[in-house]
This record gives sequence, structure tokens and C-alpha cells, in this order.
Amino acid sequence: MKSLKVIPLILFLVLTLFSCRSKNSSKISPLAENGVLDLREWNFAEDGIVKLDGEWKFQWMKLAVSRPDLGSKDAATHIVNIPGNWNQIPKLEGMNPLMAFGYGTYTLKIIPGQNQGRLMMHFQGAGTAASIYLDGKKIMGNGVVGPDANSSRPQYLPLYVSIGQPNKEMLLQVEISNFDHYKGGLWESLRMGTEVDLLNFRDNSSFSEMFLFGSIIIMALYHFGLYSLRRRDMTGLFFGAFCASICLRIFVTGERFLILKFPHLPWEFFNKLEYISFYLAVPFFIYYLDALYPHSLSAKLKRIFIGFNLVVSAIVVFTPASIYTHTLIPFQVCLIFVILWIFFVLVRLVRSGAEGSLMALGGVIALTAAAINDSLYSQAVINTGYYLPLGLFVFIFVQSYLLSFRFSQAFLYIERLSDNLLEVNKAYSRFVPLAFLKFLNKNDITEIGLGDQVQREMTILFSDIRSFTQLSEKMTPKDNFDFLNSYMRKMGPIIRKHGGFIDKYLGDGIMALFPSLPDQALDAAMEMLRELESLNQSRADRHYEPIQIGIGLHTGTLMLGTIGEEERMDGTVISDAVNLASRIEGLTKEFHANLLLSESTYRKLKNRRKYSFKKLGKVKVKGKSKSSEVYEVLG
Repeated sequence: MKSLKVIPLILFLVLTLFSCRSKNSSKISPLAENGVLDLREWNFAEDGIVKLDGEWKFQWMKLAVSRPDLGSKDAATHIVNIPGNWNQIPKLEGMNPLMAFGYGTYTLKIIPGQNQGRLMMHFQGAGTAASIYLDGKKIMGNGVVGPDANSSRPQYLPLYVSIGQPNKEMLLQVEISNFDHYKGGLWESLRMGTEVDLLNFRDNSSFSEMFLFGSIIIMALYHFGLYSLRRRDMTGLFFGAFCASICLRIFVTGERFLILKFPHLPWEFFNKLEYISFYLAVPFFIYYLDALYPHSLSAKLKRIFIGFNLVVSAIVVFTPASIYTHTLIPFQVCLIFVILWIFFVLVRLVRSGAEGSLMALGGVIALTAAAINDSLYSQAVINTGYYLPLGLFVFIFVQSYLLSFRFSQAFLYIERLSDNLLEVNKAYSRFVPLAFLKFLNKNDITEIGLGDQVQREMTILFSDIRSFTQLSEKMTPKDNFDFLNSYMRKMGPIIRKHGGFIDKYLGDGIMALFPSLPDQALDAAMEMLRELESLNQSRADRHYEPIQIGIGLHTGTLMLGTIGEEERMDGTVISDAVNLASRIEGLTKEFHANLLLSESTYRKLKNRRKYSFKKLGKVKVKGKSKSSEVYEVLG
């Protein structure tokens, strides 16, 4: 399968992004035990960044540093695992696990190694306001920590603070208050390392997220552009919307570039963006897959899942964080069912041999792994990090390739149709002259309708082979067709050469129209006679009888248009001038002349000196009440 050729490239990009995500330690990070983290065996310069994870001491409803007078002096001390949320701590006095509002202090004693160099600490976030103290001195914080909702203000910002070169035990304390989210506590790991390592960590994280954002937003704009050019195909619109929602999520999570740019905007606003970007991505994804593989998804299940996501999205928009944050777990449960459903559909498509379904399945597997990881990490079940943007990049890259392949195939199909249409138009032009279409202001045969007509002054040329009936009696039917086609093949180019076009063939006769000067019609008629002389010479060499033709010209106003009915129509010319031209051609037999023209044509010639004319007088043409002046062209 051609699409498999891009899999090595995808793997390369994934590995590159994982390597940029963080600097892995050569040793496993030590874990804190009973509120103490011993780093005497850890060399930051060689072993890298360490996560301050493990068992911390925790005091509920106690701000041990900033408000030591607040709360009970003998507040119970609990041993808790970090990262985690305090909803998981059993038997906290006065705490409702379903609405974990309150405050508390986390404490960790750090025993550093010797000659560790200048160190830095990284804090990613907590639920939902935090102040971090080192040996009783505040070094960083998010929002405002307070004992109630009025004095507390939530905020999420990644922080990097230098702590110098410690050579003694350090007491790290983190005060946290939460009166907005349904869960609170120290959600994410704190990190400690050399300044160089943590700054590199920050730069690599920023690079990987901006790389993801830039790549995905380009894909979004590209597919929006495809949709604007081909609106019948909705895959570009839904896929672009899916990419755009992911880009928004990247901007408000991780390094939180949007919050760093606008730190004074309300925390609630950014938190709603984080949730809504995640919730709306699912309907866009379902609509995209349904457009990519029509009729492959159950309409009933599609309505259920999309309806559920729209409901939780509406809850996010219209309710405060204390309410809408509860929708996360139901959404994650629903997401698992959506992923299983889509996985089943793609497996079925792979078995049926649907184009691109194998690659789509591979992308969904990457997306599923990242989504499960993020769900477990957000619930503090595992301690890995958020990798959904990375999984989405793999998925989006695969889907973008499939859509590009689909559009390229459509473009090739359109090219083939265009080439075929050109051939069809070319073929139709042999039956309906292009000049005919031009006078009717039509670009091609498909635009012609019954009753289309235009009035113009033109010169009509009629020509006819003399005594063709006697000639044809001496030939077989095949010889008749071969003779006529040979004759027409020589005369047709002459008419077109002088600016005319053949309106129709009348057995052995020709009716041609010259929309410009009558001189062009006269020049064409004279050249036809000269070509006839050459043809007769060739016939004489083969011992065939010579042939003679008569040509009549008349200039007048005529109606050019279509007649017939809806299922069968034809282009024709209707005018008294056409009848007169035909009658003048018939007079060539009576006057034993090769070329006659009407007085109208004679008077409108621009250059009469080019040929000699003989006035034959007024002749009454059959079917006409008035006599017409007729001229013979002598050469």
C-alpha cells in the first residue's frame, strides 16, 4: 500500500518529539519517604533533573507559613503521595470529596548532595492557587492563596525559579487553596535540577509545543482552504475544525503560552477554553470520519455521542468551574466508548479494504494511547505527563496525508474528466461549429438551450455539385461516401481559412456563413473553384470524369439559433436571405456559370477591382415576387 511509505517518517517525527519533550535521567529519580527526600546519592550535573515525588507531609485546613495563626495549632499531619489531589486523602475533617474546597500545606524536607552547583526549581501547577516557600521564604506562586473563596484567586502558570547552591537541608512547603475546581491539591510534580538542565527542559518543552501548534495550525488552514475550493467535500471543513480545537488546547495547556501572554485575564476564561477545546474536538472528529467514510458510522450512535458532547460543552460555557469541572469524568468515560466505537469501525473498514483505513487505524491507536494516558494522568493514577497533543499530531499527520492523497486523486480524476470534456467538445464541434456557439454567446455545447437565437448580417454561400445524381449511379454506396468525403475534405478548410464556417452539409452541397466581409466569402468561392481545377486534374489522371460545381453568394440579415424539442434539437439559420442565396446558386445551371452573387453582396464588397464581374441583369427568383440583380464573377 502506498500510504505505508510514510510510516517511517511518522515514527521519526514521534521519536524526535519525545526526545525534545524532556531530558531523561540516566538514573531513576529517588522518591520521598515519610516527608523526606534524600538526594545525597544524586548528582544533578550527571544524573539530570529529579522529580520531587513520593511521600509528602500534608496538613488540611492549615496555612503553615503565611497564616500560622489560622486553624488548629495541632492540625493532623497526613502522609500523601505527590502528585495527587486531596480528594483521595481519606478522613480529612470537613472535606467533601465531591466538592473539595479548602486549603492545606504540603511539606517536604530535602537533603541535597555536595557540590551540586546552582540549582533551579520548576513548578507546573496545582489546584488551584499555590504559594511555594523554601526555608520559610516565598520563592514563587500561582494566584493568591487564601482561607476562603473571597481571598483566594486561582491561576495556572509554569514557573522556573533559581534557588542558588544549597549545601544544607532544605524545607520545601507548598500552600494550596481551592474554591473553584471539584478537586484540589498538588496535581503535578515539582522538578529540581541545574539551571542549565531546567532551562533546556523549558526550551525543549516550548519548542515541542510550538512545533505541534505550528504544524497543526498549518494543517487546519490548509484544509480550510481545500474546503473553500471544494465545498461539496466536507472532510476539509471538519478536519480543519478538529485541528483548530487542538491548537487552542495546546495554547492553554503545557507551557500555557496564551496565559503567559494575557496573565490578567480571568482564570475561569482560560479554564473554559481548556475544557471546551477538548470537548468540541470529539464531534468534529466524528463528523470528519463520517464524511471520509460515508455510511460507515451508525447514525444512532453518532447522534448520541455528538449530543452528549454538545451538552457537556454547553455546561462548560454557562456554568462556573465548581460545576462544569465535574463533567470531566463522564466525558472521559464517553470518550472511551467513542474510541472503542471508532476503533471497531476502522477495523471493519480495514477488513473490507477501504482506501487509507489501515493508516487511519494506526493514527487512532496513537491518539487512543495518548488520550488514555492523559485521562489517567489527570486523575493522578499514573505519573507521566500530558501527551495528547503528541498523539494528536501523529493522528493529524496521518489524516492530513490521507486527505491530501484523496484530494490529489480527485484532482487527477477532474483532470481526466476535463481532458475527456475537451475531447467531447472537440467531437461536438464537428457537428456544431464553435463559431455557431460563439454567436450565441455560449462557451460549450452544454450551455445551448432550445430557442437560443441571435440576429446578424452575414454572407451566405451555397455550393452544389452538378449532375451528382448521374455520377452517384455509377458508384457503389461506399464509393459515393468516399467521393463526397474527399471533396468536402478539400473545400471545408478553404471556407474556414477565409473566416467562414460550414452551417450544414446538404448531401453533395455546402451551406457556409461568413459573418464579416463579403470579400471573404468571394475569396473563398474563388479558391474553391481553383481547388476544383486541381481535383479535376487528379481525376483525369485516373481516367475519371471531371466534376463541376455551382456557387451562389448573397448578403443579408438572418436569424441564427436552435429549433426542435427538448430531446432533439438542431442549429439552423432562418431567413429570407438564406432562400435567396440558395436560389442564386440554382441559377448557375441556367447561366452555365460557376459563381454568381447577388446585388447586395456586390454592393458591399470592399474591393471590387480584385475580380471581373458581369452584370446579368435582373432575374426573378422562384418563390420571390421581386426581381434580383445577379452578377457573374469571371475571374
